[in-house]
Formats: sequence, structure tokens, C-alpha cells
Amino acid sequence: MKPITCPKCRAKLESFVYQGIEIDRCPKCAGIWLDSLEAERLKMIQGSESVDIGVSATGMSCACSEKELKCPKCHAKMIRMLDIDLYAIWYEQCSKCRGIWFDAGEFKKFKQNFQPKSIFDRTVRVFNPKQK
Repeated sequence: MKPITCPKCRAKLESFVYQGIEIDRCPKCAGIWLDSLEAERLKMIQGSESVDIGVSATGMSCACSEKELKCPKCHAKMIRMLDIDLYAIWYEQCSKCRGIWFDAGEFKKFKQNFQPKSIFDRTVRVFNPKQK
């Protein structure tokens, strides 16, 4: 299989498995690539924030919002997304394969904000953000 590269700094990503989930991490900027639905699975695992070894400042220095990013897996355009539960978390998602790129420190924030909720509760929060 062809190695995949970081969509931000172009370094070759290093793969490892955590609790049965394959994670690709950049050795240079410490960003994390997760295939479709793996972010949701990973955030439910206790202690999984440990896979995000990066510091937010590093992630922010690699953030390049003006540049169109390509998916490290399928090379389709990635879309900048905003977490509906915590508006401070922006991440990139592939428009085709639905994989997610977290800059260093973003998965920790994504995980810390996680509280299991029903789809109804999440929908109510989208339309009425003052209700928790």
C-alpha cells in the first residue's frame, strides 16, 4: 500500500493501531488522520485522547485555511468543518471518503467535549444552543 502524506506539511504519516482503530499520525506536525467514522468510535474509548500527542500551538502553526487541502487517502477536496458541540474546534473532512484530519491538539478537545447524547439532544442543541 502506498504511504499517505500529511495534508498540511506533506510528511509521510506513520500508522499505528489503538484499541483496534488504525490511526495515521504526522511525525512532523502531529496531526491525526482517521478514516470515516473512526473519530466517533475513538472518542468513545476511555483514554483515547492519548493518541493526540501534539500541542495546539503546533497544530495552529500548521493550519493553512487559505490553501485547498487534499485527502491523504483518496486525494479528493477536504472541507473545513466546525464541531457542532464545541464551536472552537475546526477540522477537515474529506468530501468523498469522509475521513477526518485533526490538527495537533484538536482531537483532545474533540474528546474532552464528548458527552454521549441521543440524536434528538444533539439536534436540539443545533437549533437552540442555549439549551444543554
